[in-house]
Amino acid sequence: MNRILKDGMVIAIGLLVVTSIVQSLFVSNAYALTRYFNCVTRIANGNDTMSLENVKGCYYKVFQGARDADADGHKIKIK
Repeated sequence: MNRILKDGMVIAIGLLVVTSIVQSLFVSNAYALTRYFNCVTRIANGNDTMSLENVKGCYYKVFQGARDADADGHKIKIK
């Protein structure tokens, strides 16, 4: 009985670790999409027009510069 309990604990901890890793990967992708949507919405509401240039600008700001930006989208300065 004691061995079954230990095996069950190992399986439960393993599932918790795998679930946490998978969830963290999906949350970061969703956050990038939220930033993109907010950028496009902010531009559309600001001047009541939407152009392909605006959409491209948001795309390059959010996705292309994601590695060089903090959580608010500001560029990180490397010294």
